[in-house]
Amino acid sequence: MSETLNLRNLEWALTTITELILVVYLVRRKLFRSHPFFFAYILAVILQSVLMATTYAVWSFQSYRAWVIYWLSQLAVAIVRFAAVIELTRQILSPFSGIWALGRRVLLAAAGGVLLYAALLSREYYYKYPLNVDRGVGLAVAAVTVTLLLFARYYGLPMNNLDRSLCIGFCLYSCFSVINDSLFEKWLLGYLNFFNFLGVLTFLASLFLWLGAARAYSETAPSRDPVIVPKDFYGELSSQLNVRLRLLNEHLYKLINPGGQR
Repeated sequence: MSETLNLRNLEWALTTITELILVVYLVRRKLFRSHPFFFAYILAVILQSVLMATTYAVWSFQSYRAWVIYWLSQLAVAIVRFAAVIELTRQILSPFSGIWALGRRVLLAAAGGVLLYAALLSREYYYKYPLNVDRGVGLAVAAVTVTLLLFARYYGLPMNNLDRSLCIGFCLYSCFSVINDSLFEKWLLGYLNFFNFLGVLTFLASLFLWLGAARAYSETAPSRDPVIVPKDFYGELSSQLNVRLRLLNEHLYKLINPGGQR
């Protein structure tokens, strides 16, 4: 038991150090301006760790008060995580007004679906509502990020390395979070330590991915002399590469905003 506790403490310490390093890079690269909700999400995770460490020092790990504080803080973190994914989606899709108009509606429907999903599953056992909300947010985030990555891949949508890494990290953590929540609900007592271990380990993997992307962000800026291409040729090539995306955007814009002026 002591070895498990020491391993868990080591994992939490490594995660917190990685979070703090990531915050430093987000500030140094001024990414808190372009990705404020992602920056807020990392800060929220750090504050949750401090809050829970204080809570467990005052009350026992299995006390009801600790349970309430944990799930309230987890709900707050899940909301900020979903907001960070909305922010990421907006940055990628906003140059295409028709596609982003549809994207906004899909994200709004996903948010409503999460609440409805949690309410329906928690009708008989109200204390499971936080768990179901957390699982619902995980499902929504995983679905949105996978769709966004596939959409960008198929249509050749411009996406820098940072945004791509954020999508992959959110998707990775959300998928494992959904699995862990489901297993935690079924085997509540026997799975508790393993649940915490896998959750932190998966989030740590996402943190390393985000940290690497944030570290390399300045290196993605043009450091080499650009290849000079005739303007007419570049315009023709660009139109050929993005013709499907442009047609889709115009079609969606007309469907969502009939008779609208751009």
